[in-house]
Amino acid sequence: MTGRQGRGDAFWASAVGSGLFEGFCRTFFKRYCPLAVEGHHLLPDGPFLLCSNHASHADSAALMTATGRSFRSFALIGASDYFFRSRRVRLFVSPLMNVIPIDREPGPKALSACLATCRRFIQQTGGSLILYPEGTRSPNGEMRTFKPGAALFTIELGLPVVPAYIQGTHRILPKGCAVPRMGPVTVRFGESLALARLKLGESPRDQRRHIIEQLTRSIRMLASGSMDEELVASVPEKR
Repeated sequence: MTGRQGRGDAFWASAVGSGLFEGFCRTFFKRYCPLAVEGHHLLPDGPFLLCSNHASHADSAALMTATGRSFRSFALIGASDYFFRSRRVRLFVSPLMNVIPIDREPGPKALSACLATCRRFIQQTGGSLILYPEGTRSPNGEMRTFKPGAALFTIELGLPVVPAYIQGTHRILPKGCAVPRMGPVTVRFGESLALARLKLGESPRDQRRHIIEQLTRSIRMLASGSMDEELVASVPEKR
């Protein structure tokens, strides 16, 4: 993927910028905010849609670091009004991360364009996508109601959904905070949710609702911290 920074275009991070950002994040989550990872073995080998709670700008860095994979193999589906309409944010983020724009309330044309960009990224890189079903950061760290977008993306793209729960990023870098504080962070990955076929008599809307309900249950279970302690590990080495 080639880098570009047009107002309505995706950000494709350069190899140098992405590598520097990845190195910084791995050091940050090893030395400054120790990162523990649970369920790393549950990650699929192929492309997937990674969905988690969202309470901090540190979430994407924590998720990518926790996978142990190259940051360039991920693209964040990010709000166009935040990432693409501020020149300051564009200049800061575009060299570091792959970001695909999505409107918070997308119409058919905007949604189609976003899905096409996602397909192109997956086909050309074999990478995975990060999507926050809440749609925005939680101001208090509490998980908010999920929007149906995650279900639509997994259906249209044919990707398994990997649920994840991030604990601690709200404390180290809450909404409105510019400088991170020291503190531990944990990322828990759950079992992939395979796309269920449309049942007889079930409408596409019902199918999306069932997927979101299943995803919500999975992430709330991860939030309860019910995984075995033997699954906890430090930051995995890059694959």
